[in-house]
Amino acid sequence: MMKRQNSIAFPVATVLVLGMVLVMVISTALTITVSMLMDAQSRKQFALDIVVKLLQDGVNYDHTGKFVLEVDGVIVEKILELSEEQPEFWYFLSDGKQTIVHGTVPETARNIIETTSPQVFSSQFYYKKGDEQFLGLRKLSAEDPPKLAVIGGVTFSNAETLLLILREIWPQGLYHLLGIVLVATTTIAVFAVKRTIAIPVKRVVDSAEQIDGLPGGRRISDRDTPVELKPMVAAFNNALSCIDNAFEAQRHFLANASHELRTPLTKLRLKLDLVQDPEVREVLVRDTARLGSIVTTSLQLARLSGQALTFTMIDLAAIARAVIAEHVPLAMKQGMEIELKADGRVMVSGSEPAIRVALDNLIINAMRHARGTEVLMVEVLQARIVRVTDEGPGIPAAEREKMLKPFVRGNTNAEGTGMGLAIVAQIMMAHGGSVELAEAAAGGLVVDLAFPKIAKETAAA
Repeated sequence: MMKRQNSIAFPVATVLVLGMVLVMVISTALTITVSMLMDAQSRKQFALDIVVKLLQDGVNYDHTGKFVLEVDGVIVEKILELSEEQPEFWYFLSDGKQTIVHGTVPETARNIIETTSPQVFSSQFYYKKGDEQFLGLRKLSAEDPPKLAVIGGVTFSNAETLLLILREIWPQGLYHLLGIVLVATTTIAVFAVKRTIAIPVKRVVDSAEQIDGLPGGRRISDRDTPVELKPMVAAFNNALSCIDNAFEAQRHFLANASHELRTPLTKLRLKLDLVQDPEVREVLVRDTARLGSIVTTSLQLARLSGQALTFTMIDLAAIARAVIAEHVPLAMKQGMEIELKADGRVMVSGSEPAIRVALDNLIINAMRHARGTEVLMVEVLQARIVRVTDEGPGIPAAEREKMLKPFVRGNTNAEGTGMGLAIVAQIMMAHGGSVELAEAAAGGLVVDLAFPKIAKETAAA
C-alpha cells in the first residue's frame, strides 16, 4: 500500500478551515448574545419587523390570480405557527384590491389602515384591548403593486425570540458569506498556499543542486530566502562546513602520508640491489614496487579529491599521443604495441593534468592485467570519446560496476592497487563525463571515457 506523502498545504488548509468555522461560531454566538440583551420593547419591535417581513415575502398569487399566503421553509413555518398560536395575534395583508385577514383586527388598527397616507412606508402604533396595551406595525413594500402588511398582538418568549434571531441571521447573508469565504480559503490553502510555499522551497532546492561537494565550495544561498527557511539553510550550510573540515583533514593526512612514504621507499628500493640472493631480491623488489604504486595512486587520489579542477579547451588526441609516448618503452619490453587512432583534433573542456592521469591509469592497468595483449588500441573519436581496447581476459559484466570503486581488484594474480579505475571514474565525474566498461569484439576489455559537449556545441544543438 502506497504511503501518503506529507504536504505543508493540507495542515495549513486544516488550520484555516477550523479558524473559519470558529469565526462562524463566535460571530453567531455574539449576534445571539447581543440580540438577547435587548430590552423588552426593542425585542417586541424586532419580532414585529421579522413577522411582517415573512408575511410580505409569503404573499403571492395563485394560477387563478387569487391573493394567497404561501410560506417556504421549516423555520418560517414554525415562526408563523407560533405567532398564530397566540390568541391576540392578527394580521392584515392587502395589495389594494384583495386582502388576507387573520384574527380580529382591532378598530384602532382599522382606522390606521384606512387613514395612513400611502407615502408612509413604515409606522408603529399602540392599541389597547381591554386593559392591555399592544404594539402594532404597519409596513408597505416597494413592489408594484405595493403590498401592505399590518400586524399586532405578537408576544414571543426568549426561546421563540432566539428562533427569530437565527432566522434573521441566515437571510442577511452572514452564513452565505462565511460559507463562500470558507470554500475560497480552503481552495487558496490547498493550491495557492501550496504554490506559495513551494516557490521559495524550490529556490532552496535549486541552490542545493549547485553544491559541488568541494571544500569551501558552493553553499545554499539565503538571498531572497523566506525568514522561516533561513534557519534550515544555515543549519545545512553549517553541516556542509563541518563535513568539509573533516574531509579536508582526511585529505591532508592521506596526501602527507603518501608524500612522506615516497622518500623511504625510494631509499629502500636502492638498498634492495645489495641483497645477494636473486630470488629474495626479486620478491622484495616486486613488493616494494607494489607499495610504491599504492603510495603513488593514493597521492593521486588525495590530490584529485576535494579540489576544483582548472578547465581549459584541450585536444584529447594530443593528450593521448603524449601519454602513449611515455609508455611505449615499457610496453615494448613486455612485447606489446600501443597503437593510436585519432582522426584530427577532438576539443573538450577539461583539466589536462587530470585527463593525463586518467589515460595513464588506463594504459598501466592494461599493461598490468591484460598480459598476452599484442596490440593495445587507443582511439580518440570525434564523439568526444577516448577508447582503450586490450586483448586480455576482460572483466565479467557482473563485476564491472564495482571495479570503478576504490580498492576493488579483479580476479587476477597481477599486481595492482585496486585504485586505478576508481581514479579514472572520479576524474570523469569531475568532468561531467562517464566511464563505461564493455567486452571487446575479439575478447578483452573496452574502456570508454565519454566527455560532455562544450557549451557552444550545446547552444548550437
